[in-house]
Amino acid sequence: MSQMHQMQLTYVPTEDRVLFRLNTKARQEFRFWMTRRYSEILWNTLTKILNEAEQNREGPSETPEPPIQKDTLVESAKQEIKHKEVVSQSDFKTQYQESSYLPLGEEPALLFSVGVKPNPSGQAMLCMHPEKGQGIEMVLNEQILHSLCKLLQETTHKANWKLDLKFVPPGDANEDPQAGLN
Repeated sequence: MSQMHQMQLTYVPTEDRVLFRLNTKARQEFRFWMTRRYSEILWNTLTKILNEAEQNREGPSETPEPPIQKDTLVESAKQEIKHKEVVSQSDFKTQYQESSYLPLGEEPALLFSVGVKPNPSGQAMLCMHPEKGQGIEMVLNEQILHSLCKLLQETTHKANWKLDLKFVPPGDANEDPQAGLN
């Protein structure tokens, strides 16, 4: 897949699913369905990536003592502030540009698994695949990661799925983000 250009998430009430569309600078468009459950697991995966990136920025602890339990509200508030700062630099006003070149076909594939792996330069690569067939793997820079989080929050809210998509530090999530999806 060439470099990502735009992404769009739209709730489709007749399907009770989110349509995830992504187009590339080479004018290819990829279409996928996301269920409520998949959206929640994707959110947990994205926040895990954000928290790991934040820990890497802070660097290793200078003391060999076990880490002190951080205040969940403070950490969550810090992540929200960072999120708003990054998202404010994104372009959410430009109309999504549809493409007629659909390498995976016109019908969206139902996403089944989500995972993360490092690309050769060490950046996080989000891997989203249907149970059978091709999916997508995209490098997540800070801008793309926060933009996807914003789109996911807004779309699941419009769907009225009552998901609690908040930035929660590691260790506070209720389940493993990849549980049951590999």
